[in-house]
Amino acid sequence: MDFSRYFEFAKGNTPVILSCPHGGYKKPNRIPDKKIGPRVADKNTYFIAKLIISLLRVKNIRIFYVLNKIHRSKVDLNRPSQSESSFNHTSIEAKTIFHSYQELLNDFAQECVSNYGRALIIDFHGYTKPYREYPDVIFGHIFGKTLDLLEDPNKQDCKKYWGCSQLQTEISKHFKMDDGLALTEHNLSYSGGYITQQFFKKNQINALQIEVAKSIRLDFQLTETLVKAITNAIINLIPKK
Repeated sequence: MDFSRYFEFAKGNTPVILSCPHGGYKKPNRIPDKKIGPRVADKNTYFIAKLIISLLRVKNIRIFYVLNKIHRSKVDLNRPSQSESSFNHTSIEAKTIFHSYQELLNDFAQECVSNYGRALIIDFHGYTKPYREYPDVIFGHIFGKTLDLLEDPNKQDCKKYWGCSQLQTEISKHFKMDDGLALTEHNLSYSGGYITQQFFKKNQINALQIEVAKSIRLDFQLTETLVKAITNAIINLIPKK
């Protein structure tokens, strides 16, 4: 099957995998809408993911990535497959899209572990702040349960974990953050969805969901700042030769 109709994806030369499940824009009539669940796309996440990939490529760093092209009203890749909120279960095509995305991510993760001994999965999402004091960026990893690789075992915060540490360091220079390790009023809803949960207790794999406020995603200057922060973090992951 030609998955390029559904996803934009590629292998890389660095053990980082970028997932963007809710940024899709295609609404084929042949695929029925979901019966229940959120139907609004995470605006500009697809565009931002492409900016991250492009900026890294300029620096000769190629990450693995899977970007979903199909709109969330048709398929929600971050819900359990058995749920009616994931896709319309009368559609074989929607079911195929759902499982193919998960398999691609898992195959990329296994390839990274085989080739590099580790993998970092960044599952990129967006949300709308309910009030001004809410964080700009929230990390979700089931309160550390999808983080297996340590940067510094003695630390108590996100800086303890490989990938999480570098992302927190760079993003927090510019935005108010919740690192997702302690249960707060902010991160309970964003503690890590179906995609990150698939990597629960997987050896040598860190998986985290990044939720970015809509106010950042709709402002080009703030978007540019975020993209630079994430690319800097990924560059800092790579051992210096």
